[in-house]
Amino acid sequence: MNKYEHIIVPESIKRAIKYSPRGSGGGGLSIPMRNRQEHAEYLQRKFDAARADDTNVKQQMTAISLPARSGTYIEFAGAPAYDLVSKSLEDQKAGIRLLNIRQVKTEDNQEQSFATIYIPHGKENKLLEKLHKYATEELRNGKPKNDALFRSIENINIALLKALWTDKREEFPTDRNDWYEIWIRISAAEDIGTQQNKFIDSLRILDIRFKEDSILTFPERTVFLVYANKDSLTKLLGCSDQLAELRSGRVLTGFLFDEYRGEQQEWVEDLRERTQINHNSDSVVCVLDSGVNNGHPLLEPIIPERNCGSVVGEGIADRDGHGTKMCGTVIYGDMSSCLASTQKIQIDNQVGSIKLYPHDRPNPKEAWGFLTEQAVSISEIIFPRKNVCYCMAITAEDSEQGKPTSWSGAVDSIAYNNGKAGRLFMVSAGNIKDINNLDKEIIADYPNSHSLRQIQNPAQAWNSLTIGAFTDIVAIDSPDLRNYDRVAPRGGISPFSRTSSLWEKGALIKPEVMFEGGNLYKTNDPQFPFDSHQDLELMTTNKNYQVSGYFDTINATSAATALASNFAGKLQARYPHLWAESIRGLIVHSAKWTRCMEMQFPVRDRGDMERRLRHCGYGVPSEERAFYSTENGLTYVAQEIIQPFIKERGDTSPKMNEMHFFELPWPREILEQLAETNVTMRVTLSYFIEPAPGEIGWKDKYRYASCGLRFDVNKEDEDQTTFQSRINKLIEAEENEERGKNDSTRWLIGSDNRNKGSIHSDELNLTAAQLAACNLIAVYPIGGWWKTRTNLKQYNNKLRYSLIVSLDTPAENIDLYNVVKTKIETMINIPVEVEIPIN
Repeated sequence: MNKYEHIIVPESIKRAIKYSPRGSGGGGLSIPMRNRQEHAEYLQRKFDAARADDTNVKQQMTAISLPARSGTYIEFAGAPAYDLVSKSLEDQKAGIRLLNIRQVKTEDNQEQSFATIYIPHGKENKLLEKLHKYATEELRNGKPKNDALFRSIENINIALLKALWTDKREEFPTDRNDWYEIWIRISAAEDIGTQQNKFIDSLRILDIRFKEDSILTFPERTVFLVYANKDSLTKLLGCSDQLAELRSGRVLTGFLFDEYRGEQQEWVEDLRERTQINHNSDSVVCVLDSGVNNGHPLLEPIIPERNCGSVVGEGIADRDGHGTKMCGTVIYGDMSSCLASTQKIQIDNQVGSIKLYPHDRPNPKEAWGFLTEQAVSISEIIFPRKNVCYCMAITAEDSEQGKPTSWSGAVDSIAYNNGKAGRLFMVSAGNIKDINNLDKEIIADYPNSHSLRQIQNPAQAWNSLTIGAFTDIVAIDSPDLRNYDRVAPRGGISPFSRTSSLWEKGALIKPEVMFEGGNLYKTNDPQFPFDSHQDLELMTTNKNYQVSGYFDTINATSAATALASNFAGKLQARYPHLWAESIRGLIVHSAKWTRCMEMQFPVRDRGDMERRLRHCGYGVPSEERAFYSTENGLTYVAQEIIQPFIKERGDTSPKMNEMHFFELPWPREILEQLAETNVTMRVTLSYFIEPAPGEIGWKDKYRYASCGLRFDVNKEDEDQTTFQSRINKLIEAEENEERGKNDSTRWLIGSDNRNKGSIHSDELNLTAAQLAACNLIAVYPIGGWWKTRTNLKQYNNKLRYSLIVSLDTPAENIDLYNVVKTKIETMINIPVEVEIPIN
């Protein structure tokens, strides 16, 4: 799939208009009905073809003078949206083993089950005997023998490399070498060492590098960490009868920590040699923390002395270590992956450090806002006319029910920047820290009791992107943790992350997004039941690099915020002309909940959806989706300025001024051709409010925010006039402080949940035919203190915003992107103003 830059919408598409899921049934297995005789004959043909393909694979291996496997790997597919009776495929007495089961999304967004089995040489007839009985024999009740098993099978194929891949699809092996976990089958009836040595022989024949000190043994499985590519792994599948699963490999933090300092230096020097730095980049990430020890060899080329400052009367040096750890993660992301790779590492951001947190004394509570303002001022002297993302993982406990404070208000004011170019802030949600004392019961009831620990000050700021933590780290390969359970499953909310669950109804949705924050394990010690471990954390740079080694670890929402800033910095570098509002919007727009989050916080109604949002925000951002459009997944970005209110000469009070109406160039013909194929339309609206001077409340929607914006999309049966009339009524209801009739039921999140704060994101999941007519989008204002506080005379102010719209379909071999791009290029850029009287 080709990658393209997102489509920046020309202003002519906008018109300024003056204001005058299908449920699933319960019960047992869901298996399609079949014509028994036809289906048995079809499966026989498919099985014969798979055996012929297997013979070809073995002949190919012999032709290149490599040993060929003796048995056969077969992949079975269930019918989409139906069950696959996978357990019945296994026959342990015959040595036929079920290797893995996978769930895959089809083009029309349905779940399809796949199972891979291994059949030893000479045992193929065991399966064929079962198939013959299905075709010719019945049980006493008249049903065919093995009916459920074979009726559930939609297809049979030779198992290729993808059949063994059980990790994220986007991490599937490529032509480049990388680290992978290979899980092999181990039989209890044979000597484990002999079986492992047999597999090692296969690796050596293919010249595949592996880590001898990272081999782990579990019941029926041994895990090898290998350095390979798609071609060598495919050959390994042709050579070996022992493979069961293939996953991406993460070099454990503990492995690098256990190296002597001299060996660590070799890793450091290798990474330095592979790092390419763009010193002329207009993208900057500025870390506001405890300073930085920038003499560290992995930091020194990227954070020179001129990029550093302090606002606390101390030098830039980091005596606490937190700032140095943050800087390492901001630059390299998951450093262990960078160290383990052999590829070039491209750094497209400049990085700065402003010391905001003193070593030996806390800043006075009332000074935090002022010091943050001073830190930003210094950074803009160091980095004039640059796009700066501010990374701040310093928080305090004094956030009361999410109400604004002087500190969060200062963050809002800094980001708003007097209505000029906005500033981008990444702020950590704060951590659950006292894991074996006050917070012990919270973690014991994971994840339900996370609601009892509120997000900390200043992360309640409207304009910041508040970062929570999830985790993919379970470190199954860790020798130290082999006998201990982890607190969080892969993809779940991190045990450290805080939530806005206790905030009152109507409060902001925080955090907005989640990044990796590490995990905990259960110690089996009643007095100290939980503990951290380096293998459950991220690797980063150590402040005491001259004495105690080059590496340290980082976890919790600090790690997540540093990763979020790394993400934002790269996005800024990719799109230097996008506003801070747009970068913030794209990060949220690309986020999805993990499967584990959906299971931890299931949604049956709008209240459940709010609970999920207050724990997980919009989910985990995707770098691929935030950075690129594709033929079948395109993103529009519109950057606009609106004047929400107006008070003209003779008016006694300000009134609503305008809404913006977008008629997007739409691939209507393609959508109509796709007909019943599911298509997702996601809309995100991002803007920065001006905080009210002297106010700390948010319960009254007109009290703290200068102005609010909302979006809506026309329904299938709404033409332009009908749609505009409906939006006019919503604005009229706002004018009269009434509850308007919103269009909420067709949206995933719904307007009641999304219309909080200053970033709003939601999606429609419709058929392509339904979505073909839904290309009209309105952005309209609601009230705020600009309108109600007439004495401050801000009613004629203008507001910048970013509107992001994407279409995604699983259908391949279509080109939505270039059809839309061509339509835009042929449009005449003439703005049109339409006046519609109030009804």
